[in-house]
Amino acid sequence: MSTIIFDLQIFLLNLSFVFLLFFIYHKYMEGKFNKVSNEILIGLISAIAILLCMTFPLSISPGFSFDFRQVPFIIGILYGGRKVGVFLLIVLLTYRFMIGFDAGFYTSLTIYVLIFFIVCYITEKFQSTTDFKQKLTLALTVNAIGILLLLVVSYLFKVNLSTGGWISLTLFYGSQIITMYLFILFIERAKRESYVLSELKELEKLKVVSEMAASISHEVRNPLTVTKGFLQLLQDKTIPEEKKDFYLRLSLNELERAEVIISDYLTFAKPSLENIELLDINKELEYVVKVVTPYATMRNQFITLNQTNPTYIVGDRQKIHQCLINMAKNGIEAMADNGELTITLTQTDRDAVIMIRDTGTGMSDEQAQKLGTPYYSTKTTGTGLGTMVVYSIIKAMRGTIVVDTKQGIGTCFTITLPKAKNDNKKEVSIEV
Repeated sequence: MSTIIFDLQIFLLNLSFVFLLFFIYHKYMEGKFNKVSNEILIGLISAIAILLCMTFPLSISPGFSFDFRQVPFIIGILYGGRKVGVFLLIVLLTYRFMIGFDAGFYTSLTIYVLIFFIVCYITEKFQSTTDFKQKLTLALTVNAIGILLLLVVSYLFKVNLSTGGWISLTLFYGSQIITMYLFILFIERAKRESYVLSELKELEKLKVVSEMAASISHEVRNPLTVTKGFLQLLQDKTIPEEKKDFYLRLSLNELERAEVIISDYLTFAKPSLENIELLDINKELEYVVKVVTPYATMRNQFITLNQTNPTYIVGDRQKIHQCLINMAKNGIEAMADNGELTITLTQTDRDAVIMIRDTGTGMSDEQAQKLGTPYYSTKTTGTGLGTMVVYSIIKAMRGTIVVDTKQGIGTCFTITLPKAKNDNKKEVSIEV
């Protein structure tokens, strides 16, 4: 009974060596290097698996050890190629020679040289085919031939085994065929899933590009169409000078709008902070409130600013204004008459925290999750560009935005920006 348990332990140990090493390769290494590096890695992984299997063999007869070395040997050649096969053959035979120069060595020499030539013969066909069943058939056929060769050569070398020993050996290598089947299944499925995942990523990229292209063409075409129409009208010599001036102003305004749209897209695609300086966020918020207050007054709304002690950050003043004005305007547009927009500045040991809270209609969780994605807007006339730009700029400044919203109650945007390392304007350390 103890012998059976020991043999089972050896079987499971050999199995774990093979699966663990190849799992690590296919999970974390495959496809991340060039062809030569991949071949080297496959060779090293296979060689380690062979050495570990040979170190913990099943010894049924003195001088003869049996293990799962065939599996990494065959797998390594099939997926690595003939050069890897030569390397693995040298490693296997060298280690077997170091274990003992006896009849078992000659058995290994005969068996694995024959297996090497057989596997090398079918390697090209194995690697070129994409049919899983064909790959499985080739691998299992080579494995079965290897096992048959081992049994035949063991018999010819007159390995002294009892009937029970031959049964144990047959069962041991019979289970190796099942192991080879499961292993090929695991590898091919992992490769297929990796391929599908990469295809999905590419499709997702193409989808985003197509959406952005459609959005750009739509948003830019509108002002250009208006400009084109006015320029065509200007060709009419009967139009009074006053109307010509009016058409020219409208054309220039539309061209400026198109320029702003393109600039917003470029900012979203590649946000850059050009004029980095030390900023007192209290003063910047005061400026923002002055800019948006007339807009709020027109809509019969109020703005409240809550400030704290002088709080310094580093960044681009123009970009900060762009972000905060955009978010304040969004809050104002989300509210009805008598709405109140509250801007609150607080600070922690490391961060400046800006909260922009409105008493508007609020958003659903699904809407909040889509904020900052390409051309998504909760406004019927919006393009979503402003929010995309806000998210991009805050991210470029190593900040974060958190949205807390409830339908019918309002929305609060919490912007967290890292404080300057030193509030002294002369010694400030700027890291953006």
